[in-house]
Amino acid sequence: MARALRIVVWLLACALAPWPALGAQPAVPFELALLPADVPDQSYQFVRSPQAQTLFHAVPGASILVRGRQARWWRLTALRDIDPGGSPQLVMSHPFLKRLEVWRPGDSLGVRRSLYGPDSDLSHSALSHVVPLPQGLRAGESVYLRIRSSSNVVSTLSIEPLAAVYARDGAYNRMRTFFLTALGVVALLSIGFSISLRQRGYSYLAATLLTQVITLAIEGGDFRANPWLSAIATDRRTAILLNTAAVLASVRFLRFFLDLPATQPRVTRVLDACSAVLGTLLVVSVFHIWPWTSFFGNGVLLIVIATIVLACVRAIGERRPEAFILLAAWAPLMAVLVVRIGGQAKWWPNYEWLRSAYPWAVTFGGLALLWGFTHQHGAILRSAVRQLSRDRDSARQRAAYDGLTGVLARPAFEDALATAVAGAHASGRPLCAAFIDVDRFKLVNDAYGHAIGDEVLRIVAKRVGNRLRADDCVGRYGGDEMVLLLPNTALVEALRLADQLRQAIVASPFAIDGALIDIDLSLGVAQLRAGEPAVELLKRADSALYASKRNGRGRVSGDEEWTQVAS
Repeated sequence: MARALRIVVWLLACALAPWPALGAQPAVPFELALLPADVPDQSYQFVRSPQAQTLFHAVPGASILVRGRQARWWRLTALRDIDPGGSPQLVMSHPFLKRLEVWRPGDSLGVRRSLYGPDSDLSHSALSHVVPLPQGLRAGESVYLRIRSSSNVVSTLSIEPLAAVYARDGAYNRMRTFFLTALGVVALLSIGFSISLRQRGYSYLAATLLTQVITLAIEGGDFRANPWLSAIATDRRTAILLNTAAVLASVRFLRFFLDLPATQPRVTRVLDACSAVLGTLLVVSVFHIWPWTSFFGNGVLLIVIATIVLACVRAIGERRPEAFILLAAWAPLMAVLVVRIGGQAKWWPNYEWLRSAYPWAVTFGGLALLWGFTHQHGAILRSAVRQLSRDRDSARQRAAYDGLTGVLARPAFEDALATAVAGAHASGRPLCAAFIDVDRFKLVNDAYGHAIGDEVLRIVAKRVGNRLRADDCVGRYGGDEMVLLLPNTALVEALRLADQLRQAIVASPFAIDGALIDIDLSLGVAQLRAGEPAVELLKRADSALYASKRNGRGRVSGDEEWTQVAS
C-alpha cells in the first residue's frame, strides 16, 4: 500500500512539473465572423466570393460555439502580418466530437481535422485541432473554417508557433498520464480491498473508476489508432453508456460504504429508484438514443448527487468517519458535475476550465478515498496480513511434518537428505542412513485394530525422537517405515547407535488402552559412498533392512560390503 502511494505521489510530481498552462496562449490579433446558417449556398466557392463577405456577422473574441448539427462557416481575418518564420499553427481547442475543415489562402482543397477517423492528426495530442499556416498570413487575408460539432462545449481559436503547440502537447500528455495511471492504481487497489477484506462493495468503486478511465481515454484520443475502437469512441451511445454505468456503480458503492440499507433506509429507497431508472436507461440506450436521453440522465444524476450529500451530512451528524471521508473526497467531483450538467442544459456557459477540472476532480476523489481506506482499514489489513502469514507458516508446518507421527514427512525428509548428501560430498565427512521397520506390524493391526497400530507408530516415533542427537533427523518414509539420518557418523558408529536405539525402544512393552504390546524393530544401516547419489544410499540401507528381516528380525544389519570392510 505504501509503495502504491509513493508511485502515485511520483506521478503527481511529474504531472505538476513546470510546463506551459493548458489554456490558450495569447493569440495573434484577428477578427472572427460567422456566416448565418440560413444562407442557401454553403459551398466554399460562394463563401469566399465577394457577395458572401457582406453576409458574415462579426463575432467578438476568439471563442466559437456551434449549435445544432449543421456545419457552420467561420471567417478568420488577420489584423496584422503573421510571420511564417515561427511555423505558425491555427489551433482550435476542445476538439472532441468536432470536425474542422480549414481553407487557407491559395488552397484548392481544405485541410480536414477530426479527433477520430481518417482525418485524425496523430502528430498532435487530442488537446486541440492543429492546422499549419506555412505561408503565414498578411494583414487582411482570411482563413475560412467549416465546423461541424456534436458538442456544446465552447472552443477557442488561436494562432501559435509550432514550438508552443508541442510544449502544450507534452504538458497535456504528462497530465493525462498522471490522471489515467492514478485512477488505474486506485481501481486496482480497490479490487485488492475487495479481495483482502472480502467486501464486494469495493469492486463497485473499481468499476466506477475504470469507467472514468475509459471515458477520459476516449476524450483524450487514446483510441485514435484503432479503427474499431475509433468507431466505438465516436458513437453517441458510448458516452451515455459509460457515464450511466459509472453512476450505477457509484450508487452501489455508496450503499455499501455508508451502510445505507441499515442506517438510512429512506435514502436507500431513493437511490434504488434512481438506480432502476438509470438501469432502464442503460439498457434502452444500447439500442436507441433520443434527444432527451442525456437531459433525462443528467436530471437523475442531480437527484443522486443531492441524495448523496444529504446521506453524508446525516452520517457525519452521527459521527461516522467514513461519511466525512466520502464527502471530503467527492465534494469537488460533485460540484464539477453540477457545473457540467448546468452548462449542457444551458443554465450557464460551458466554462473552459471544466476540461481540466473534471479529470482533476475524479483523480482527487479516487486518491482521497484511497487515503481514507488506508486510514480506516489499515489495522484490518495488517491483521489480515498477519493472519495470512500465520496460515502460511501453519501450512508449511503441516506440509513438512507427518500428521500421524510428527516426524518429517517424506518430501521434507528427502529435501533434508539431499542437503546432507551434498554437504557430505563437499566436506568429505561420513554420512549414514538407517531404515527402521516395526516387526510384524500387520499382526498388531489385525489383533488390536488400526487405531492401536497408529498409536504404536506414534510411540516409536516419539522414542526415536527422544534419542536423536542435535544433527540427526528422522522422517516417515511410508507405512510403518521410518528413515534415520546420521550426519558425521561412520558405519561402525552408526551400527552401534542404531542397536542402542532399538534396545531403548523395545526395552519395555507399549501400554495402549490397557493393553501391553511387545514391539520389536528391525534396522538396516548404510554409509554414503564417494560420489553416490542419495537414492543409492537409501537403496542400500533398505537392502540392509531386508537382511535383518531375513535373519530373524529384531536386529540391526549394515550394508554387507561396508560391514566386511569395517570388520
